[in-house]
Amino acid sequence: MDITHPAHFHFFKHAIRTWIESGDEVLVLSRDKDLTLNLLDEAGMTHICLSRAGKGLAGLAFEYGKHSFGVFHALRRHQTQVVVAIGGTFIVAAARMQRIPALVFYDTENAVLSNRITYPLATRIYTPRSYRSDLGAKQSRYNGFQELAYLHPRRFQASTARLSDAGIKIGEPFTFIRLVAWNSHHDVGDFGVRDPQRVVERLAAYGRVVISSEAPLPTSLEPYALPSKVSDVHHVLAFAKLTFGESATMASEGAQLGVPGIFLSTSSRGYTDELQNRYQMVFNFNGRQAIEEQALACAESILSDPSAPDTFHRRWKKMLDEQSDITQIILDAVAEHVPENQS
Repeated sequence: MDITHPAHFHFFKHAIRTWIESGDEVLVLSRDKDLTLNLLDEAGMTHICLSRAGKGLAGLAFEYGKHSFGVFHALRRHQTQVVVAIGGTFIVAAARMQRIPALVFYDTENAVLSNRITYPLATRIYTPRSYRSDLGAKQSRYNGFQELAYLHPRRFQASTARLSDAGIKIGEPFTFIRLVAWNSHHDVGDFGVRDPQRVVERLAAYGRVVISSEAPLPTSLEPYALPSKVSDVHHVLAFAKLTFGESATMASEGAQLGVPGIFLSTSSRGYTDELQNRYQMVFNFNGRQAIEEQALACAESILSDPSAPDTFHRRWKKMLDEQSDITQIILDAVAEHVPENQS
C-alpha cells in the first residue's frame, strides 16, 4: 500500500485494519506530503517513508525516480502479492518489473501527465462512475465517491467531543474553509481563492470561520486556523454549515457528511460535477474567469437560508441510498488478484 497523500490514508485505513485483523501482513509505504505522516503516526500504523513531496515539475520528476526506486526494493524484500494505491504513479513500474498485480484507484481526470505514465502499466484501474474518461478493458467503475470509503455512516460517526476539543461550541454556526498548497502534479498552473481575507470577511457575517490550510497562512488569518489534531478534521467538518475552498476532495468529504460545499478552482472533476448535477450537494465554480464573487454569492445564499439544513439533509440521504460500500470494493479487488496458491 503506497500512501502518498492525506486523503489516501483515510481511503485505505479501514481496509488496512480489516486485513491486519484477519492475519494478513500489510506493508505501508508513505510519502512526506502535507499531513500524511502525521495521520499515519497518530493512527499507530507502521510505515516506510520513501520520499518528500517535490516542488514544481523538476522536483516532482526527481521524486518520481527516488520513490519508484524505493518501491521496487520494498516490494522485493516484502515478497508482495498485490500492490495498491490511489493514483499509483509511483508503484506501477516497480510492480510491472516484478510481475506483481498493481491496482490503481483514482478519480482525478486532470492529472494528465501522471495518468499517462500510470494507466498503461496498471493491472486494473478502479474509478467512480462519474469519471469522464473511458480507460478501456482495464477500467472498473463503481457507484460512489472515494471519500465514502471512510465517511459513510457505517464507517464514521462524528464526535461532539472532538468538536469541543477544537474549540468550537456544539451548535455554534461556522463555515469550514479549505486552502491548498497547489504543489501536486495535477495542480501546476491552477489556482482558486484569490483573496482569502475578503472571503473570510464575507462569510464571517454568518457565523464563525475556521480555516484548514496546506500552506502557511498570512498573519492576519492565523486566528482562524483550525486548532485541532489532523485526525479530528472530519469530526469538525461534519458540523459545519458549509465548506468553501479549493479542494475537490474536501468538497466531496463535506458532501458525504451532509454538508453543502463550494468548490472554487480553475480545474474541475467528474465527481464534483456529479455532486452538483445529480445531487446538488456541491456547487462548482471552475474556469479562468473572475468567479470568486459568484462563489461567495452562492455561499451566502446557502448560509442565509433557514431551510438549507433540511434541504441538504434530504439530498444527502438520497445520495447515500445510491452508493456502494467503497471499502468492500477495495477488499474485493485485492482478494481477486491474490494468486490462488498464495492466498
